[in-house]
Amino acid sequence: MRMNALLLLLTLTSTLVLTSGERIAIEGNPVEKEGVLSFRSNGVLYSLPASEVARIEKEEPKVVIETKAETPPPRRRPTTSEERRLLLEELEKNHRGTPPPPDQKPPALSPAPTPEEVKALRREEADWRREARAYEEAVRRANEELQLIEERIEELQSKIRSLVNQGYKTHQFTYDTTQLQRALDQIPYAKLEVTRAMRANDQFREDARREGILPGWLR
Repeated sequence: MRMNALLLLLTLTSTLVLTSGERIAIEGNPVEKEGVLSFRSNGVLYSLPASEVARIEKEEPKVVIETKAETPPPRRRPTTSEERRLLLEELEKNHRGTPPPPDQKPPALSPAPTPEEVKALRREEADWRREARAYEEAVRRANEELQLIEERIEELQSKIRSLVNQGYKTHQFTYDTTQLQRALDQIPYAKLEVTRAMRANDQFREDARREGILPGWLR
């Protein structure tokens, strides 16, 4: 696998550690006035109650080498051949039915699958099962991401209501209101990811049905 090296120069000089455990990278030195701490992060000026800051960690500028793996191309699903379809039908054939006339000879039986054919079918079954689980996991992850954002919104809304009840003005906790707006902005995209994951999963199963894949292979 090829690796691309990315050279990142960190110019942030300190980190705010909040009582909640959240860490905020800031530029320069924060300023406290009348119980409100003002600071810059990514060039934007924020403020929050000083009581929410547990400590300030000073950091020296440093250079970090980050490696990023290239995403491998998507694996092409195996194409179902006519021979494989006939073999599946033979393995799954229901032999129940009316008995033939006494003078009628039974049709010649197809030869049993060879050990190599059985192994190939098992490998293909494993591939389909693995791919089915990957699509299901994508749907599950998308729903979990949406749920995390919704929980974050509820947490921030509750925190802001508490600050207002304590007498803080809006301009005294701009960091929390900014974080709330960012979380709200993420909701449409998170819902879109859920829709896309579900659509991809449905399309995968429809493709499997058209290729004659047994339902049990997709569980």
